[in-house]
Amino acid sequence: MKTTLSSLALKEEGDGLSKELELYFQNKFSSQKAQPNSLLIDEPYISAWESYAADSTSGNAFSILKMCYPQLNFPIVEGINKTEDYVDTVLKGKNATDKRENTLNLIDPDGIEINIFESIAGKVPVIKVPNNQDFKQIVQSLLYKNNPISIPDSMGAILINGINNWHRLHSLKQDWLANNPLETWNEEFAKNVLPNSGLFKDRIIILSTKPYSNVTASSLAISESEWKLYSFSIRLEHECAHLFTLKKYGSASNNLHDELIADYIGITKTIGYYNMDWMLAFMGLENYPTYRKGARLENYLVSSDLSFENFEKLTSIIKNAIKNIAGFDDELGKVDSANDQIARIDALCKVSVLEIASENGKHLLLIKYKEAISKEFI
Repeated sequence: MKTTLSSLALKEEGDGLSKELELYFQNKFSSQKAQPNSLLIDEPYISAWESYAADSTSGNAFSILKMCYPQLNFPIVEGINKTEDYVDTVLKGKNATDKRENTLNLIDPDGIEINIFESIAGKVPVIKVPNNQDFKQIVQSLLYKNNPISIPDSMGAILINGINNWHRLHSLKQDWLANNPLETWNEEFAKNVLPNSGLFKDRIIILSTKPYSNVTASSLAISESEWKLYSFSIRLEHECAHLFTLKKYGSASNNLHDELIADYIGITKTIGYYNMDWMLAFMGLENYPTYRKGARLENYLVSSDLSFENFEKLTSIIKNAIKNIAGFDDELGKVDSANDQIARIDALCKVSVLEIASENGKHLLLIKYKEAISKEFI
């Protein structure tokens, strides 16, 4: 029986691993599901968002967002998503223009911006929310149906995949009825619209402007102004990496494998190289083996009641993975093209976290990178 570097690596890092962690560290990026890079094209919602971005001016971006996502017209209240008004408005698209006494109580709605960013996965709408409390409320509204779910301070961005845009849907209905006045919209919707969710669902990125991973500038020995710029760039590139893996591999999950990949891209695209010390700090491992409680790593734990032994093993694996990713980056040098960036992401996707963290992790990444870069890219 042939023994490969990959199988040796899995055995090495998998020794003594609990079933819980074995399942957690299974690689979710399947090469069999991978789409060619040529298919990473702009989707139907982009043209609408280009219009929104063009129409947005200082102070009116939030009004445009409320027009698209009527849940932003509701306050953050436990169980509000079960009320008749919410169901009619958000799930059925009725009463979207009705005025309500209680809505989201944002501190700086005028500071919100809508932009279109050109990423390796195509264009993507980016919503910049400068106030931290406003960011949390918007995430609670769009992601948690206006329920007061706690948002960790270490969370500063989110890629929302497949959210209904009622403005697009109403516009589609109006255009269709104008051209088909004698036909039934409900029949058209069930037959031709509902099966084609790209006609009315969006993928958007929402970004805060706070320090990345809730890590202070002083702890990284850089200026506040510099760290603010770096934080925004890392955050944006990080979410675009998630968008790439979602479109190419069909996966972008709340998992440390995804985060290692996305942070690698965020850091290297921002400062030109992978800073291992920054990455350890982002995960709360700057003083390993001591872990800084409340750090971002907790956002991706397999469960909230992970045993001490499992947590200790997990942090060891992540620390070793970060070290080997740093060696991989040192070997390759600065990212010099979109093809180079895509090949690095492909390598990081195809090598599991346990393999990356192994003694041969750097070598395995370089093998997969060379395979990827040798293929024809767009």
